[in-house]
Amino acid sequence: MKRGFGALCSTAALVTALAAAAACEPIPVPGPIRHPVLLPEPAPPSAQWIVDLVGSLNTPPQCPKPTLPTLVVLDTDGRYRAMAFWLVDNFDVCYAIVNHNGEAPTTIWFTAIEDLVPRTPMPTDTTAGVDAYAFTAYRGQVDDIEVSGDTGHIVSPVHHRTIDLGAGDLGGGDLVTFAEYHYRIPPTGKPLSIALCTPTGTCRDAH
Repeated sequence: MKRGFGALCSTAALVTALAAAAACEPIPVPGPIRHPVLLPEPAPPSAQWIVDLVGSLNTPPQCPKPTLPTLVVLDTDGRYRAMAFWLVDNFDVCYAIVNHNGEAPTTIWFTAIEDLVPRTPMPTDTTAGVDAYAFTAYRGQVDDIEVSGDTGHIVSPVHHRTIDLGAGDLGGGDLVTFAEYHYRIPPTGKPLSIALCTPTGTCRDAH
């Protein structure tokens, strides 16, 4: 009888010890899930020259080579200049400022989408007198983004595209609007005063 009682007490002590040890173990918290983002339509066949040009260049190691089904072209003259982006997944984006006209080389960047959302768009070039592009993003669907300030140096209006980052295995609903504008730096190198404004009245410095 005493032997049985001793075995029971030992078992109870072992269970208590295991429970205490388990209580000290950190509980794993599921991290954010990355997944591919499916675009509703590919870039048009006329954008193949952008795919070919960017694909022939050295890209950041995190960036896959773009294809027509993954590319979004926000601005292009159809021959020499373009601003395009492609998503690595629902967290990261690669974008290219294409200049095939001799003024400056094509440049490719990799960045987290979350870093684009609050950021003042950085100029892609600071050389006086050249054309440049800036790229930024907004949470949600944002339409009718306008440029205010030194509009005389804006080459084209703001182009934007809303992407559903949840359009993968997790379903939809995570909207981000990517926006771009094309401007020309004054020949004197004088700083520009440019702001991007949304229909709600909110503006962000854009240069």
